[in-house]
Amino acid sequence: MREVKKSLIKVYNSFYLIIFNFVNYFSKINIPLTKNNYKILRLKNKYLGERCFIIGNGPSLKPEDLEKLKAEYTFASNKIYKIFNKTNWRPTFYMVVDPIVLEENVHDINLVEAKTKFTLKCYKHLFKADIYFNNNLYKKKRGTFSINIMESLYSSGSVSYHLLQIAHYLGFSEVYLLGHDYNFKGAISKTKDLSFLKKEDNSQHYFSKEYIRADEKKPGQAPEEIYHGMEKAKLVYENSGRKILNATRVSYLDVFDLKNFDGLFGEK
Repeated sequence: MREVKKSLIKVYNSFYLIIFNFVNYFSKINIPLTKNNYKILRLKNKYLGERCFIIGNGPSLKPEDLEKLKAEYTFASNKIYKIFNKTNWRPTFYMVVDPIVLEENVHDINLVEAKTKFTLKCYKHLFKADIYFNNNLYKKKRGTFSINIMESLYSSGSVSYHLLQIAHYLGFSEVYLLGHDYNFKGAISKTKDLSFLKKEDNSQHYFSKEYIRADEKKPGQAPEEIYHGMEKAKLVYENSGRKILNATRVSYLDVFDLKNFDGLFGEK
């Protein structure tokens, strides 16, 4: 009986792999064979020429700044909901990809208010999102910037890297970063002296001291991978005639040109 069960599992896995490869082959050429992939295709270039904001959860993020974004297209992630009690703003798009963040806060994350929610297919059993993505479909391409997110997204140390890939696919021509302070211990820079971040008192990650519970596991940090990903994203955007600008109030991330946040609202 045990051998029969093993044989059935093997047949099922083989069949699943065939279907998976079949769907991914057509995803590669932008032909959706599933409802999920059709949802992705419907977003392609939907916001062509528009601007958006990708919100980080750094200590400089303020509720009053988020209030200014209520009429803008915004992407947010992870425990952004920790600031919801201080603002009426809610993100257009929301995403979580870190397994520790998701598993430690699964109840609250499933209650997040957002127009469209994203996560990875491997977390379908945890998070009820609107759209699911493959991640690092080809392991050797980790750190690649995906132009076709129906096929796969790729990781590079931060959920913001996933969001930059999604924003590019959606057609946004101007992407502004907010709350991307990059002032945590271990952060790197090619132009700034970050030695002061070696002191724990100077190293801050989030907009709230209550962002991580005392009994909660802390997600890891990959500063070099994050920095490399941001450089890659900048190159892809520039090569397609688009731009990423850093409108964070206080930022040590030197990959992108800085933009005064307040000045953005007299230009549109």
